[in-house]
Amino acid sequence: MVFFSLSVAGCEDIENGVNGIEGSISQTMEDIDFLRWTADSAEVLLDDYEAIKVASSERDGVMLEEGGIKLREDSERYLEELEGFSLSPSVESVATTYADFLQRSYEFGEFVETNSQEIDFEAIERTIELMNETSELINDVSYMAEQAS
Repeated sequence: MVFFSLSVAGCEDIENGVNGIEGSISQTMEDIDFLRWTADSAEVLLDDYEAIKVASSERDGVMLEEGGIKLREDSERYLEELEGFSLSPSVESVATTYADFLQRSYEFGEFVETNSQEIDFEAIERTIELMNETSELINDVSYMAEQAS
């Protein structure tokens, strides 16, 4: 009877250990999915910024407005999608930084959309240059996703 009790207790420990490992693997996969999603969504946003930059350099108010709309809509969609991730503490700081980037992108897209007809094109170009510096973050996230795979 004592042996049976020890065996049952041992099985419970093993089951708890397996469940813990499964949870850890599941969390790691969620984190990797997040990093991949971040890299993919950032690529879309950088394309949106590039479209605004082209419209600005061509002094095309209509294209500029369309670019602002697209950047705002993409940023808004990604902000909503970001909320769906359940992340480990090891990537929460990346998520916070990326959420800030998405929020700034949303606000910039909204600004461009609303003011495209009377906008200071030089100011737009300077802002885009600053946002391009954010691409270093994107490269870091892409690298992290590749390393985690």
